[in-house]
This record gives sequence, C-alpha cells and structure tokens, in this order.
Amino acid sequence: MEMKTTATLTAAGLLLLAPMAALAAGNGPRLETHGGQWTGPYVGAQVGFNQSSSPGLDTQTSLTGGALGGYNVALPLQGSRAPLILGADVFAEFNSQADHNRGVRYGTNDIGVDVLAGLPLGYRHDFLPFVKVGMGNLSGTGDLGGSDTSARIGIGAAFKIQPNLALQAQWMHQDGDHVTNDNFTVGINYHFALAR
Repeated sequence: MEMKTTATLTAAGLLLLAPMAALAAGNGPRLETHGGQWTGPYVGAQVGFNQSSSPGLDTQTSLTGGALGGYNVALPLQGSRAPLILGADVFAEFNSQADHNRGVRYGTNDIGVDVLAGLPLGYRHDFLPFVKVGMGNLSGTGDLGGSDTSARIGIGAAFKIQPNLALQAQWMHQDGDHVTNDNFTVGINYHFALAR
C-alpha cells in the first residue's frame, strides 16, 4: 500500500479518537475510575462475516472466524477519572471462500498486529468504545493466490459481562494491492489481569 494511503488511514483513526478524548477532558462530575479492569493481557475469539473484492471482481460476502491476543495499559487523562486505554494485539482472521464474477472463487487469510485506543464509559467504566489501526498480511486462497502487507483501520466496542469476560464487536477495513477486505465480527475476550 502506498505511504499516502497508510497516512490517510492513520489520520482517520486519530480523528475517530478525538471525540472520546474531548469527552474525557470535560469539566463535569466524575465517578471513581474502574478503567483499570481493561488493563493487562487478554485472549479472544471472534466470528462474523467478511466482504471482499479484488480488481475486476465483484464484492461477495462469506463467513469469517479468528483469534487474537493482546495487552492493554491505562494512561490517566487530566480532569477525568476514566483513563485512556492503549493496547496492541496480534490477530489471525480466516475468511471462507466465496464465488465472485468471472468464475473466480476465493477467500483470504489475514495475520498481523493492531494498536487500540479507547475510553471506558458507563457507571463502572465497563463499556469500552475503541479505534484500531494496524498492519496485516492479507493472502488469497482458492483461485486468487498472492499476498501483500497493508494498513488496516477499524472501530469497535467491548462490554464487560464478568470481571474476566468481555463481549466485543468490531469492523476492520483493509485495502491491499490485490484485495479489499471488510470484516464485521463479534467475539468474546478473556482478561487475565484485574484492577485491585
């Protein structure tokens, strides 16, 4: 992917984060923080659907599944009891094959690293909207073949249903040299560390 496109995706991710940072900088009354519950290592699994297209081929939808593992830290924000959550995760996504025009049938596999930024919301800060920016190696399966590494960007949210468990939904977009991918997934993450 060209550097200009990568820079554009990164800038878009920062712009998506700006409203959350502005909310955190407000002067209203604040609750005692529980944001530390999002820190530490975690692993997760996700399922959903993928929309994929390639030059000269139409967009088709298929099933997707994957796994991730990451680590989050909390940074205090001045004037806010909700910390900024920053993290990184390693992911693997496997998108099943679908029939496209011209008799082409293909799927994709994507492996890479994302960075995350989010701001916990809610009475106990158990709701975490976030933006992600990362890099992934997107490889074709079936009739497509080939692979390339390119930037990806997305948004999502996680919600703690138990101290160690969080439901997560996200959308990730990746525009590679030979394929464009959009993954819409829901999953569950297990958090190993808890705030004390």
